[in-house]
Amino acid sequence: MSRSLRGKLGESHTRTVIKATSWRVIASMTTMAIVYALTREWTITLGAGILEAVSKMIFYYLHERAWGKIEWGKQKHPLENIPVTRELEPEDREKIEQQLRDLGYMD
Repeated sequence: MSRSLRGKLGESHTRTVIKATSWRVIASMTTMAIVYALTREWTITLGAGILEAVSKMIFYYLHERAWGKIEWGKQKHPLENIPVTRELEPEDREKIEQQLRDLGYMD
């Protein structure tokens, strides 16, 4: 499978960054609430929140990308080894879907 097509089918770097950011906002707010409850100090709370958010976002991104390269536990698509060199036109896609239905691979 071509590298450009594989990137479109898998998770993009941008999607991974957005997922990491949205999760970090939620997790960092939780951490900051706990730090504030323990210290009642806004400067410590904000410092801990910023340090925690940045460091964990970097590690989360690296963790997601590493797991994306591990094949264990992934279900492989039966057609993934077919070397597609361009995007499918809508009429080509319809023909392929109909053939897969005829062969019993799709409902």
